[in-house]
Amino acid sequence: MNATRRQFTKVTGFAAVGTVFGIIGCSKDDPVDYKKEQDIPEDNPSENIAEEVNAISQKLWETSPLLMTTERSYALAKIQDYSDLCTADYFESYLVSPVEGSENIEEDSYILFFYRSAFDRVLDGIKNEKVEEGSVAIWMLYNMGYIFKTASGCFAIDISHRWAKKLAPYIDFLFVTHKHSDHYDDELILEMFNLGKPVLSNYLKDENYQYTSKIPANYTIGEFRIRTSITDHNNSGLSNFVTVFQVDFGEESGNFRMLHAGDSNFKPEQFTNIDSHVHVLIPRFAPNALTENNIIGDGEGQVRPDYVLLSHALEMAHENNGDRKSISRTLERAAYINCENTCVPFWGEKMIWKDGVLN
Repeated sequence: MNATRRQFTKVTGFAAVGTVFGIIGCSKDDPVDYKKEQDIPEDNPSENIAEEVNAISQKLWETSPLLMTTERSYALAKIQDYSDLCTADYFESYLVSPVEGSENIEEDSYILFFYRSAFDRVLDGIKNEKVEEGSVAIWMLYNMGYIFKTASGCFAIDISHRWAKKLAPYIDFLFVTHKHSDHYDDELILEMFNLGKPVLSNYLKDENYQYTSKIPANYTIGEFRIRTSITDHNNSGLSNFVTVFQVDFGEESGNFRMLHAGDSNFKPEQFTNIDSHVHVLIPRFAPNALTENNIIGDGEGQVRPDYVLLSHALEMAHENNGDRKSISRTLERAAYINCENTCVPFWGEKMIWKDGVLN
């Protein structure tokens, strides 16, 4: 790949703070000696969890994904600690629990309390925040899930979340890159259909539905012009399984362009319907030999992004044995992506694109 690790100074700073992240993650000054998800402080456990996680959340959300600081490093290390307590089975049992049960589980789990808090922050943002003309608001919800809002429209992509259905009234359309449960939510999709809102995918409904296509396609929804490519999944045997979405947001956004690659295998020959330049590229942390860089460049089937938002860290339904990409590993991987402005947004964070700059 000829990829070399960059020595970041401003945007990501991972090389400089990687050691700090590791030290903080093992700090003996942590207020709680974490052992397993069930080990909760005895006095008012929900209050103790809420107080600590709220403090960590605010510490994280007061920072920017584009600039690694000691505060951000500390907050991410604590969130990683929370994640390490929670098995995939525990998380999946939470996902299928009744509403009342889910809320109780959240109150007694550090990582799930943060998971819910991040969702509530995003939901409040898309409901209430006014986006000025010439800009785009971008929220990172969970895993590969993002929500974009302009002055006149709002859409989401690859939303997988216990509370995803609550988003339906506030988004105009939805993208699903492929049929893996960490990239879609059945209740959200059904509610979108019930509301008569478009859901774009390569598998939902049948070929008579105008927004389902197993081949590259073009769509226009409001101000948004959409191009799709069909690519292999990064797991062998899943050919033509992932829809890659490029979106041109139109003049009211300042002509912002975004490319979301889902779990693509990053084969340039399959990126047949994209522009040579986008402002934001969203790839996953690929499990196979830094293949993210295969689509970054100036050749056929490649794109030159201004910013890369590397995603798919801490997918909680994946086993905590390497499949669940840790935050520290994702930060380290970001340093090898062939874009100087590469960062790792995390749950609940918002970024604003305006005048050609992401903040």
